[in-house]
Amino acid sequence: MDQHFINNENVTALKQEVHRLKERIAQLEEQILFIQQKCQHAFFETPSIRKCVKCQYVESLHY
Repeated sequence: MDQHFINNENVTALKQEVHRLKERIAQLEEQILFIQQKCQHAFFETPSIRKCVKCQYVESLHY
């Protein structure tokens, strides 16, 4: 990006967009958590993890 295209308005707008997207990510993560908490899990297991094939919840088998 050329230096003359960078200004305070661009930076402010980018920061606002980043903030908006972080809030949206938090909302989506909450939705995933809710789905995973309500799921009747069907696990696929490997020696190190169990992963639900329905909701993608993952448990580590290494304690």
